[in-house]
Amino acid sequence: MNNTPPGEETFLQTSIDAITRILQRKMFSESKDEIALILFGTPDTDNPLADGECYENITIAQPMDVASFELIGPSCQFNAGSKRGSWSDLGGEFGDDQIDTVVAGIKNSGTELNVIGPSIEEDDDDEDAPGPSTANGHTKDKTPQQRAGEAMLKHILQEVDGECYSFSEALPALSYFQTRQIRQTAWKCQLEITSNLKIPVCSYVKVG
Repeated sequence: MNNTPPGEETFLQTSIDAITRILQRKMFSESKDEIALILFGTPDTDNPLADGECYENITIAQPMDVASFELIGPSCQFNAGSKRGSWSDLGGEFGDDQIDTVVAGIKNSGTELNVIGPSIEEDDDDEDAPGPSTANGHTKDKTPQQRAGEAMLKHILQEVDGECYSFSEALPALSYFQTRQIRQTAWKCQLEITSNLKIPVCSYVKVG
């Protein structure tokens, strides 16, 4: 998470910026969406799926709740640790033995999956050829582990009709706050067709 050329922003800081902007948008629009903050590669383990062998070094920093200042605070106050588990550049090790269960869970719960991270390239003719990896403004060759992670992520997104956005695509869009949705107020009146035929209606103002 902290590996980056001099002068470039780290994956960690870019991720924190994205998280903060998403939470700010949710708060500004008074969204009722619930958000959880889950950290990978933490020194300790705190999640209900951990059994001593699987899901280690994963911590639920904040359980599901609506966006608030209390949620923004912890999301901006953590540092990269030494434990493996970071998948920010798709370079971390992963297991795919339960991938079908994960995909089924996303589908059955009606979850919409949007991934913000490194850019994902379209399929090329030679899957084994190392291609460039672009993130935070710099380009480097992908490792075999990154290509495997990218293939797995693309498989999941394809199965659940999800979308993937690079940091360079998402951060500018997240810079603009979403306005609060205000329910229109109708006024009641009578639609008079004849003196003996009157229909009660509700009227709204529409601006084209």
